[in-house]
Amino acid sequence: MDKLKILYIGTGDFAVPILKSLLENSFVEVVGVVTQPDKPVGREQKLEGGPVKQYLQTLNSAVPSVFQPEKLRLESHTILQETKPELVVVAAYGQMIPDDILNEPVLGAINLHGSLLPKLRGAVPIPMAILQGLQQTGITILKVVPALDAGPIYAMQEVDILPTDTTATLKQRLAEMGIEMLTNLLPKLAAGEVQAVEQNEAEATYCYATDIAKEKAEITYETPVLTAERMVRAFQPWPVAWFNYSVNGEMKRIKIFAAKVLEESVALDSEELEVVRYGKKLLLVLADGALELQEVQMESKNRRPASEYLFLATKSVAQVPLEQF
Repeated sequence: MDKLKILYIGTGDFAVPILKSLLENSFVEVVGVVTQPDKPVGREQKLEGGPVKQYLQTLNSAVPSVFQPEKLRLESHTILQETKPELVVVAAYGQMIPDDILNEPVLGAINLHGSLLPKLRGAVPIPMAILQGLQQTGITILKVVPALDAGPIYAMQEVDILPTDTTATLKQRLAEMGIEMLTNLLPKLAAGEVQAVEQNEAEATYCYATDIAKEKAEITYETPVLTAERMVRAFQPWPVAWFNYSVNGEMKRIKIFAAKVLEESVALDSEELEVVRYGKKLLLVLADGALELQEVQMESKNRRPASEYLFLATKSVAQVPLEQF
């Protein structure tokens, strides 16, 4: 039996385990991989490939063809001529897919998207699901069409968002679920045994890369404490939630890598954002409550447990006596 020839298009870390599963799948042959060009990273602006490129560099046996076009639409014809795929699989790529890639393969193109479509179409559905306080999200496998994440749906499966989930942990679970869904779908798709179901456009919502820009990760005094806690999880591992704070008269950016809402009744009388000590705990005081900081990093310092940053506290606070209730 001939293997199903697949062109894989992906860039981000969500795309890596899915690619790995396809390379290990005896039913398919990955005839090529398209991923984003290397980009300058860090202070030295050294060129570095995305997670998919880095994964490919670890393989002993290389994928036959790896493409990194600046603009996919300008090189799509050449890529199709060289690889001749029967199906295109897309996951966390970062560019729109041109029409010839959607239309020329006999089975078209499918995308693994990290939300329950039509909710959260767009680039960052996983952090946005956490940020919006959703209880469930999931994976949708859909036919790729020219409109953003608007194609008919082949398969969908939901998963609970855990109270401790960060974008990193939720993304990993969704990728694992997507692998199982894709493995089950491919033989049915190749045999013409599955029908796609159109989305309900009236229920569509959208999210964009700008929704998780660095400036969107700032926690201020007015940020509701429940929102702040979700920000810490949603912006982990990037761009990482942060707040500005005066340390010895100099404003410093403090990144928060882990925190939880303080549920104890503590005497908090601050009228501005303040860091206080509560026993051996470090609290960030907001207008409607406090975050118990668990892991933080001040600029020019190392990432450490909050217990090693107690020097940030301007004062100590005590638990409110029960008789006051």
